[in-house]
Amino acid sequence: MAKVVLKELTKVFKKGKNLIYASNKINLEVNDGRSFGILGPSGGGKTTLLRLIAGLELPTDGYIYFDDKMVSAPNRIIVDPADRGIAMVFQNWALYPNMTIYDNIAFPLRNMKVSKSDIDKKVKEVAEILNIKHILDHYPREVSGGQMQRTALARALVKNPKILLLDEPFSNLDAQIRDSARALVRKIQRELKLTTIVVSHDPADIFAITEEAGIIVNGMLVQKGNASEIYDNPINETVSKLLGDINIVKAQIKDNYIKFGNILIPINRKLDKEEVNIGIRPEDIKISETNEISGFVNVGKVKIKVSSYVAGTFKVVVSPIDDESIELNVNTERHIEAGTDMNLFVKPDKIKIFDEKGNRI
Repeated sequence: MAKVVLKELTKVFKKGKNLIYASNKINLEVNDGRSFGILGPSGGGKTTLLRLIAGLELPTDGYIYFDDKMVSAPNRIIVDPADRGIAMVFQNWALYPNMTIYDNIAFPLRNMKVSKSDIDKKVKEVAEILNIKHILDHYPREVSGGQMQRTALARALVKNPKILLLDEPFSNLDAQIRDSARALVRKIQRELKLTTIVVSHDPADIFAITEEAGIIVNGMLVQKGNASEIYDNPINETVSKLLGDINIVKAQIKDNYIKFGNILIPINRKLDKEEVNIGIRPEDIKISETNEISGFVNVGKVKIKVSSYVAGTFKVVVSPIDDESIELNVNTERHIEAGTDMNLFVKPDKIKIFDEKGNRI
């Protein structure tokens, strides 16, 4: 396995007279055998970073090391992609339609001039691990999306790579099999102790597979750390939205309270601002006819505006009873009729407070 180190890594593209920074002075270290997730919006530079690590792009500036060996430098590929000990699984899996599953998995070994007997042994070993041994004589068109994804993963693993790079690996899978695919990748990563870097726009991929995560926005690594820590303590509004659903509300600071409409949320610190934006995740809000809920604080009355059922969850949109322009999304345990007045409960310590520029206070 190998440690991946990026130092001041920069990639600039020219678009007409403009310079686009796909990677902007990124410093990162992924330790040997660890898994790291890269999350960000479309066009933010995630895939470019993965391609730089793979050696498929020239850095404009900065350096890439595998362990202590420099593999890329400004405008130089020092170690070719084929010699880096990497395996990459692409979003579209890139299987050869005219080859059987067996031949797709065996393809990189044949290019490496591995003996026929060793190829057969390695293909069957990895197929056994991924539970696709029974489809080795099938063609990609004859198998399911999940089996094609496993085939692509098998083709990557059969080379015994030092580093596994995954580019949006689950986005083409049906929702019901994504969880099992994520669990499989995590299991293999742990068992083989593979240094793994996953790029995704879906936070579920990052939470399921990786031990650490980095958020890339406009080519910049704006935050990194444990995925749960970033979820609870995002550096700004943009990051908070990338990690999951969140209500962003403009509010006023009144003494030791956050106020919007008739809603008053107590806070345990002094803020020298009169107006802020606050972020509240749906799981940190509850509504009820009762006056108390354990672990939550009653902060005022709201009216149900819309009630719906989405993907197995009841959801409502609520507004303070004196200001219907403010809306909050809340998950509930049952359908509640629109027009109903309810008490709103929050966890004050889970409130995220941002300044007018969207930065965390």
